[in-house]
Amino acid sequence: MNTSNGNREGRLGEGLKVKGTLRFDGVVQIDGEFSGKIESSAKLILGPKARVDAEVHVGELSVHGTLRGQITATGRVTVHSGGSVEADVRSPRFAIEKGAFFQGHCDMPSSAPEPAPKEAPKKAPKPAPAKLPGTPGVVGETIANRT
Repeated sequence: MNTSNGNREGRLGEGLKVKGTLRFDGVVQIDGEFSGKIESSAKLILGPKARVDAEVHVGELSVHGTLRGQITATGRVTVHSGGSVEADVRSPRFAIEKGAFFQGHCDMPSSAPEPAPKEAPKKAPKPAPAKLPGTPGVVGETIANRT
C-alpha cells in the first residue's frame, strides 16, 4: 500500500498473538497482541483492540489500544481517547487526549537545538508557574487529561 496518503502498508490482525522482534518500513497497524521489540523509523498505529507489551522505537506512534513497556519516538506520540499507555516515553512531542490513560515518565528532548544569538546576551529563563501533581496541564505540546 502507498503511505503517501496515510494508508498502512502492513497489519497484525485482531486475534493474532505474536512474540519477537518486529521491524518495518512504512505504516503498520497492530490490532492483535504483540510482545517483544518493535523497531522502525516509520509510523506505528495500535488499534483499539491492540495489546502490546514491548520496547518500542519508532518514528511516530498512535495508540488507540493498550501498550506497556518503553517508548522512544523521533516524532509525535499520541494516546487517543480510550487508549492506555503504561510506559516511560521519550519523544519530542507527546499528546494525551481526554479519556486516555497514561502512567509512566515522559522525557521530551527538543527535536533540534536552537542556535544561540551571536550578539544578544542570553536572558535568564522565567521560572515556570507551580503546578500541583496530577492536575491537567500543558508542557510544550504535551496535553495531560485524566478522566
